[in-house]
Amino acid sequence: MKAWIQVRLKSFFSSKSGSDAAVPVIGSLILLMILFILVGLAASSFFDSSRGGASFQSPVAKIDLESCEGGLYGVGPTDERVTLEENQIMLEHKGGDSLPVKTTSIRISGYGNSYRGVVGTKGSGRVEGNTIVHYEDLSSEGKNPDYMDRNGAALEDGFWDVGERLILCGQDSAEGDSYSSVKVSVGGGKNTSDNYGFKAGSEISLKVIDSEGRNVIADRTAAVEFVKD
Repeated sequence: MKAWIQVRLKSFFSSKSGSDAAVPVIGSLILLMILFILVGLAASSFFDSSRGGASFQSPVAKIDLESCEGGLYGVGPTDERVTLEENQIMLEHKGGDSLPVKTTSIRISGYGNSYRGVVGTKGSGRVEGNTIVHYEDLSSEGKNPDYMDRNGAALEDGFWDVGERLILCGQDSAEGDSYSSVKVSVGGGKNTSDNYGFKAGSEISLKVIDSEGRNVIADRTAAVEFVKD
C-alpha cells in the first residue's frame, strides 16, 4: 500500500514538472510571433515610403497677387474698350517651395466675358456673366506663344521659383483649333473661345493649386483696374 502511494505521488510531481517546463516554451513562441508581426509592419512601412506614397508633401509657397488690370473686351465706347491682351494679372512668388509648372494650376473667377462660336457665323458673339478661368498647368503647352515670351525666364527650368513673376493674360489660350490648356466658362457654358476679360471695378478671386495633392497653395482676391495704354 505504501509503495502504491509513493508511485502515485511520483507520477503527480512528474506531470507537474512537465507542465512547468512547457510554460517558458509557450512564452518564447508568443514573443517570436510578436517579433515577426513587428518586423512585417516595419517592412511594409519601408516599402510604402520607398514608393513615395508616404513621403509625399504638398508644396508650400507665398504667392502675391501684385496687380490685375483689364475690363470687359469689346464693351462700351470705342476709346474705353479693352482688348483681351490688356487683361493681365501679375503674380509673384515671394517665398517657400519652388512650384513645378506641370503640377501647378490656377483658377480665377469673377464677372467677365468671352467669345462664343466662330467669328462671323450665326450665333457667335460675346457672352457675359460669371466667368471661371482654369489654367490646367503653368507650362507653355496648350497656350499662346506670347505666354512663354512673357514668362520664359520664370518657367524655362520647369519651376516657378522664389522672386519670379508670372503674368497671365486674357489671350493665353492656344490659337485656332489647337488644344488649349486654358479653359473658360461663362455662366456655366463652356462653348467659348477660352479667352477672357474681367469687368473693371469688380473683384476677382484667384487660387493657386497643387494639382497632384489637390491642395490650395494660395487664395487671393483683387479689384480689376481699368488701364488703357
